[in-house]
Amino acid sequence: MKVAILPGFSELIVIINPAGKATREGLLTINMPWLYAPWPEARESGVVELAMEGDTLRALLIALAKIYRQAGIDFEPINPVTNDMDEDYDVLINGKNYVAIPHGLNAKLKDGDRVKVKILWRWDG
Repeated sequence: MKVAILPGFSELIVIINPAGKATREGLLTINMPWLYAPWPEARESGVVELAMEGDTLRALLIALAKIYRQAGIDFEPINPVTNDMDEDYDVLINGKNYVAIPHGLNAKLKDGDRVKVKILWRWDG
């Protein structure tokens, strides 16, 4: 599947097989620089476009984790021990929490779906 990734302040927005050119229109201009670590050349445009294997939410999250790991960034939405969502992340598909979607992490993604991977900040040290 083709994806457009739009790093944000504390989240990644991923558009699945976008119909047209993905833009940052309407998004915050403040971004966390580390979210661009795997794609430094995309920092100026703010959009990363690439192809990924698989068609489920789980496949997308695993692929993103692998890309960030190769860039030396700790980004692991799926806990490798429990094989479920890590407590430091929340995921929405088209504005709905993934747990409210049939099949949850194994839900098939469709053209135009917007996936938001939110990093939940913890201030407890």
